[in-house]
Amino acid sequence: MLASTEGGTQISPYEISWEGGAVIMSFPRPGEAKAPTSSPTARKLQAKLAGKPQMGPLVAEWVAGDHEGCPTEVFGNDWYCFYQYENYGGRRLQWNATHEKPVYFSKYDFVNKTSSWVNGGGKTIVVYGRTRSGDDSSCTDYLWSESQHMKNRYVGGVVDNRADCFTAKG
Repeated sequence: MLASTEGGTQISPYEISWEGGAVIMSFPRPGEAKAPTSSPTARKLQAKLAGKPQMGPLVAEWVAGDHEGCPTEVFGNDWYCFYQYENYGGRRLQWNATHEKPVYFSKYDFVNKTSSWVNGGGKTIVVYGRTRSGDDSSCTDYLWSESQHMKNRYVGGVVDNRADCFTAKG
């Protein structure tokens, strides 16, 4: 997986990070259907990004709760996650920043791989597909919007596994 992406760093046996922890992909452990919650290494990176202590009780207080493994920070901005399979299964790809310009899944080897999602924070996520295969610049075909503090266990229908990019505003 890491070989088919650019700029990623393995941070645990089941996680890859980009941009110093701003983007994290988690993989299910062998024999499991879903990716586990964030590792201690991922939590430290996420705390650093939030400008918070990287050690101590705040980092330990991580709540996954109803967010299907998508991180919830007691000290900052909640994350939004895309899942490879329905019911929040398979790989999880997560962010928490605002993105006015499209973020392309091709950078993370996640093109046409989203079947469920969680938006744990206060941003509105808009997801698009490509109008031309293999061309990120054609990622303009509106597929769905993710409202704040919502989740969807199965995108279904003609939009399943068609996500190629997104914006996150709010």
